[in-house]
Order: sequence, then C-alpha cells, then structure tokens
Amino acid sequence: MQAGCLRSKGAYYELFEAILMKILITGATGYLGGAIVREAALQGLGVRALCRRAPDPGLLPPEAEIALGDILEPDSLHSALHGCEAVIHSAALVSIWERDPGAFYRVNVNGMENVMNAAMRMGTSRVIYTSSFFALGPTDAAPADENWDHSANTITNYAKSKAAAEKRARQFANKGLDIVIVYPAFIYGPGKATQGSAITKLVEDFVKRKVPGTIGAGDMRMTFSYVDDVVKGHLLALEKGRQGERYILGGEDASLAELFEMLEEITGVRRPRRRIPFWAAKALGAVEEWRARLSSNYLPRLTRDVVDIYKNHWRYSSQKAIAELGYSRTPLKMGLWKTLESLGLAPKEKRGAIL
Repeated sequence: MQAGCLRSKGAYYELFEAILMKILITGATGYLGGAIVREAALQGLGVRALCRRAPDPGLLPPEAEIALGDILEPDSLHSALHGCEAVIHSAALVSIWERDPGAFYRVNVNGMENVMNAAMRMGTSRVIYTSSFFALGPTDAAPADENWDHSANTITNYAKSKAAAEKRARQFANKGLDIVIVYPAFIYGPGKATQGSAITKLVEDFVKRKVPGTIGAGDMRMTFSYVDDVVKGHLLALEKGRQGERYILGGEDASLAELFEMLEEITGVRRPRRRIPFWAAKALGAVEEWRARLSSNYLPRLTRDVVDIYKNHWRYSSQKAIAELGYSRTPLKMGLWKTLESLGLAPKEKRGAIL
C-alpha cells in the first residue's frame, strides 16, 4: 500500500479498497491497542485483533475478527497475518516494575522483531510500529523533534527496552520493510486506568484526594497525548505516512503543577501543595520495590526509576505529524474533562464552560 493511495483513486475505489483491506492489530486487549481496534472498525476497515486469549465479551467491537496468538510465538503470527495487508504493532509490556526485568526486553524487543520478521515473510504491505517518547529520551526545556536522540539517558527498564526496540525497527526499514514509526507521549483519556494510561490513573487519584504531593518542584514540562488523537494518528500514519519515516503523536505541554491547577479549576478539588523532595520519594520507591519483591501480588506505586523521570523535561513537537499526516491535538483542559467524564468524576454544572 503506497502512502496516500486511498485518496488518489476516487471515492468508489476508496470505499472498495477500505472494505477489502484487513489490518492485524497487536495488543488489541490493551488500553491503546483496544482503542485502535475500535476506531479502525468504526472507520470501516477490516480488523483482525491479535489476542493471547479470548477477550472479555464487549471489549472489542463485533466486527473485529479475533486471532489467538502471541508476539513471542512466531508461528502464531504467520497465521494471524495471513490475508492482512497491514499490521499495527502496538503490543508492549508497559509497567513501572517487573519482578523479572528481562521480561521488558523479551516482549518489547524480541516480540517486536518477531512481528517484523513475520511481516517481511508474509509480504505485508505496511507496518505501523508504536514506539514511545521514552525511546527518544529526556529533552531540554525546548520541544524536541523526531531527530532527538538522548536514548542513552533513558531511565526505566521499560524505556530502555523501547529505545532498543526502536533502533531494531529502523533496521527493518533499512532492509526494505515499509515501516512507519510513531511516538506517543504521556497518553491519557477515557478508558480503564491501567499502567498503559498512568496519567488517567493520576487524574482519578487527584479527584479522590489520593495524591499526597508533587515530587520535586513539579516544574518540569511534559507532553500529554490524548488517546483519541493518538489512535487517529496511527490510522493517519497507515494511510499517509512516508515509508521509513517517524512521527511524534503528542499534544499540549504542561508541568505537573500546571496539570494539577487545571484539575483544581475543573473539579474544585484542592490541588496538593506539599512538595516531596526527591530523596524522600526515592526512599519511598525503594520501600515499594522491597514490598513488591516480597509479594507476588503487590505492584509498587512508585519506584526509584520513576522518581528520576520527574527530574527531566519530556517535551516533544508534533509539527511533522501535523504537516504530513493531518494530525490534530485535543486541548489539555478539554481532554482532562473528557477523561473525568469517562470516570464519572466530572462536575456536570461546568460542562458548558469547559467544552
């Protein structure tokens, strides 16, 4: 599939080709992958959702074809890709902590390689690979673009695995695979609050007064990506992205302090004024990691690596995606409101003023 081909052949051909096209979407039961499946089906594309086990009823749209398989099992990928023109690889292990840190590499690097190798063998026309802003590394105070590479300064095990995977993905592009790489920033928005949507969980905790304070001064700026924008960005990259190119799918920038100010304005919940020194947050992270090692069912609320994230700027420009893909960004305040609505936590009397 050549970039822009759907737009150049007329409305009837476009409709016919869209009906015939089938896309394999990995990570289909995850926060982002599930949203991509739903939007692709809504747009009339043929969708095959790769799932390790049968999804819960109602999780995915009825139009989606289910393919049972695992990115760590290459044989299952070959059968899942049969008859698919394209693949969106969004599956990843997203977590702040794992008892076995090697799991990040196995899933995020080896799993990605399995998908790319299968795509090459099956003659897949296009691959959209979901990387992460973490693969690019922390930024300066000014927004960075796709050419920024501070991956040597990546912090968490998740970030290190995504940085390694992104470099491998670019090698596949050099081998001739038609691959487009996209980089969401801090994703938030409607949907279940999971580790794949840590900001959504932060919003929920804020309203429920479970945020004890701001780590550090809260003045480091970061880019927030509204999930619906990121989802549409994937499908725009599928249609219009240039072979071998990379696109940041970001949104509005804000510091953590500014984010809390917006939430206070929207909800009326008083933002936390306490500042937690980095050393104290690190100590808490160490205790949380220790608890997690003692109990297989306990997930730490904070880790020492996560504390280091708050010491850096994470600002990225989406101008390339806007110019080449037609990517659009939801204002942060509106996105926060929609997130609160989805959680049943938005004050109804303020709806008109926000939207």
